[in-house]
Amino acid sequence: MSSFEDAIIQRIRSLEREVERLQRWEQPVGNWQAYTVSWTATTTNPSIGNGTLVGRYTQIGKTIMGNILLICGSTTTFGSGNWRFSLPKISASSNMPFMGHFAILDSGTCFYVGTILIDNGCAYFEKVRRDGDGYGAFSSTLPHVWAVNDELQIAFTYETA
Repeated sequence: MSSFEDAIIQRIRSLEREVERLQRWEQPVGNWQAYTVSWTATTTNPSIGNGTLVGRYTQIGKTIMGNILLICGSTTTFGSGNWRFSLPKISASSNMPFMGHFAILDSGTCFYVGTILIDNGCAYFEKVRRDGDGYGAFSSTLPHVWAVNDELQIAFTYETA
């Protein structure tokens, strides 16, 4: 093999390594990924039981966009204290607390809508602003007493570190 051929082979291997590195570190735009949502509370943690709790997100640069869906089942327990839902990645700052919207279906009764806010270390959100109802938090009794077939849908956007 000539030195020219060796140089080409080395260059191809170098390019292959660079492509592999980029594939590991760079996520394609629009590639949605599932993530495991951690649902906790300040006193006793809730449990999803036979309900549904799913999260998904996409990242474009440092911008995270995602959503969470909670559907209460017959064996879902609601814990006590303020609920918290984890983010897929740590937020860059808690100085910009607005991050999204929520909609709640109190099955067979009414809808609630409002704003999601980052709180406590930027790893999850806890505080919400219910339209017309001031600041508060989700809990087993707020904004209503949760039951089978109730739904919580959350859409969020924020900057990651």
